[in-house]
Amino acid sequence: MAAHRASSAPSSSGRRRFLLVVDSDVRSLFATTTLLQRMQYNIWSARSAAEALEMATVAVPALLILAQNLPDMSSVEFVKQFKQYDLANSTPIVMLTQRADPASERACLAAGALTCLTIPINAENLYRVVQMATEPLPRMNIRISTKLSVTVNNQTVECVEGECASVLSEYGVYVRTLEPRPLNSKLPVRIQLAGGAITADAVVIHSHRAGTGPRDEPGMGLQFIRISEQDQERIRCFIKDELTRGIN
Repeated sequence: MAAHRASSAPSSSGRRRFLLVVDSDVRSLFATTTLLQRMQYNIWSARSAAEALEMATVAVPALLILAQNLPDMSSVEFVKQFKQYDLANSTPIVMLTQRADPASERACLAAGALTCLTIPINAENLYRVVQMATEPLPRMNIRISTKLSVTVNNQTVECVEGECASVLSEYGVYVRTLEPRPLNSKLPVRIQLAGGAITADAVVIHSHRAGTGPRDEPGMGLQFIRISEQDQERIRCFIKDELTRGIN
């Protein structure tokens, strides 16, 4: 059986830019792949070592996330066979384990893992590990795609015609709008979250006209320069709730 592609396949020009998750436990596999997809990663998944190795004949992933105990092959033997396809031995491996103890960690490292994560996975830990393993300039804080009403400089962007706060982190927001402000503009921001609004002062660090922004969308990236700890915590909780919705 071919490996399941939880997201679109990578193009030939970016064929390493996908992550492969291998786990025979259906609930664990669903949780891991859903979290990663909501973090905007391109995911392929497999439920056995055989499926994963079959997929590796087609393309080698940027990162391998591997359950420690697979029914059809030991993790050590799997890594040994996988490296026959990963000729440069450049794919980092993250091992998933059921227990957080020194013995499990030693077993993961001995099998060739860069690090190990305990199931159930903490979303923030997963994001940071993936960023560190795959990005030259890793982000430490999660950002998610969303669709929120936002007021910028006392003008409301009302989620009509695609205009809205479309990406959110605890340190900033991307506002998709046909009228982005110039770089370095300082603006008050009010974002509508579940349960009320958060307010901040922000500066424009990216400004894009149509055809030049992320996904060719016009808009502006705003970095918070003043925000209360309470509102920052509310953003963190909102992001966590969005990521784990329907998983826990």
